[in-house]
Amino acid sequence: MKTRFALVFLLITTSFALQAQTSDNEPENHSGNIYNLQASSLGAYVSFHLGNASLRGHNALMGQMRLAARFNHNFSVGIAGNAFSDAVYGLNYDRPDNIPDGYYVEGGYGGFFIEPVFAPEFPVHLSFPLILGAGAVVLTEENYLFDSGSWEDETYRNVLESAAFVIIEPGVELEVKITDYVMLSAGVSYRATSGIKLDARREYLMNGISVNGGIKLGLF
Repeated sequence: MKTRFALVFLLITTSFALQAQTSDNEPENHSGNIYNLQASSLGAYVSFHLGNASLRGHNALMGQMRLAARFNHNFSVGIAGNAFSDAVYGLNYDRPDNIPDGYYVEGGYGGFFIEPVFAPEFPVHLSFPLILGAGAVVLTEENYLFDSGSWEDETYRNVLESAAFVIIEPGVELEVKITDYVMLSAGVSYRATSGIKLDARREYLMNGISVNGGIKLGLF
């Protein structure tokens, strides 16, 4: 009986000792998240965003990808790329003189990306992304080509006009940190570009607001 009591006492003592040692070796958590996981002062992430872009009377579906490093939880630096198309909304007929059969607005842009983060220690906080870069916008039309092999018409896009631009795009995003490796976001931004020459005139087709939602994967 004494031997069993001594054995149980030894197991309990060893268990408490191991638990205390594990607690002492665990680093403190300095960044809030829903699951209270460990955070690092140097991180990186890749993100994917999908949303709508207003193009001076047109609406376009826009996708974005970012690759960034995050320093001290509150500042990110990296690169970002965007692609957009209004094809899902149908043809545009507001240029009847030059494009009477309708057209689509498509293109993309990318560049340098910085992102200050406000109150990153909280699971829900704000970030302020800024993109500085360049891109191009194209007006396209659909053409049909008969394929004698399949006996079907194939569609392809023909570029009618194109123009390059430089862009600055500030924004604000609400970030919800699920774990140290997964974050959801929703935001709004404004695109301001250089003048674009289409239809032999200078205009600001790319200027406008974008709204988006996304997921960020990495270490924050």
